[in-house]
Amino acid sequence: MALVDDLKDYIALNSTPTTVIKEKHNVVIVGETHAFLKTTDSEIRTKAAVRLLLELLTDVNCKYFANESYLNKGKIQRGVDDYLRTKTLPPAFDPKQTGLDMEEISKRVLVRRYLPVLDYIRANPRYILSIGSLIDDDTRDAVLAQNFLDEFRTRGLHLGDKGVLLLGAVHATATSDFKYSTVREVLHKRGVSCVSIKVVTDFKRGDVPDDAVFEQNNKPLTDLTVGDIIRLTSLVPKTPVTIAVDRSWTNGRASPFWRLTFGHSKVPVPAQFEYIVVQKA
Repeated sequence: MALVDDLKDYIALNSTPTTVIKEKHNVVIVGETHAFLKTTDSEIRTKAAVRLLLELLTDVNCKYFANESYLNKGKIQRGVDDYLRTKTLPPAFDPKQTGLDMEEISKRVLVRRYLPVLDYIRANPRYILSIGSLIDDDTRDAVLAQNFLDEFRTRGLHLGDKGVLLLGAVHATATSDFKYSTVREVLHKRGVSCVSIKVVTDFKRGDVPDDAVFEQNNKPLTDLTVGDIIRLTSLVPKTPVTIAVDRSWTNGRASPFWRLTFGHSKVPVPAQFEYIVVQKA
């Protein structure tokens, strides 16, 4: 397949074992596919995101870590605060246990999910910005962006201060194909300079794996099939690897990533993210 060969050639020229961001920016947005809340089969998603977060947080200029999974009030925030202050963890979640509300389950899972990041921040102080919300409709992106800005001001931070923001991948995109703006688009309008990185793994449940991309061939999204999938993890010999998706290529050609989309979107990959980090289980 010509496109696959082009992608392999391009990636060989434009990938690195660590993440080197060349674009001018203040906020690095990491877009993850969230691991499931009540089961452990998708832990590779968390492992890949946490590894990248730890890499980015070592930047001495990084002042904060903002996380969509940390609600800005309630049990989850208290769980994070308790761990940062006294290293006290909530009980582990037992899927056999009944009578727990969703917020209590989330506290037990999500405080532990990013534990290596919290440990790093305890040893290397950074602000924690809890920007999550229970709102889950078309206004969610606007609410998350406003929570980020509110937390920013509360900590006395300025728009030029550098940090890392963890979001679900759709919220992290630079170009929305929905009727509403993404978190990144809202922040851009408010004067925040961002770079977005999508983390993909080889996790698969059902027909469409996390690392699936599709060639732009004018098919409606609803007509895409398993046979149209290109798996990003199949294109690299070793992971983790960071791919800059819109760099120079042989003979001045445009990046072949401009010919690809993710399955939920008609927008080409480089119009959504500057980088993709690929990690196999």
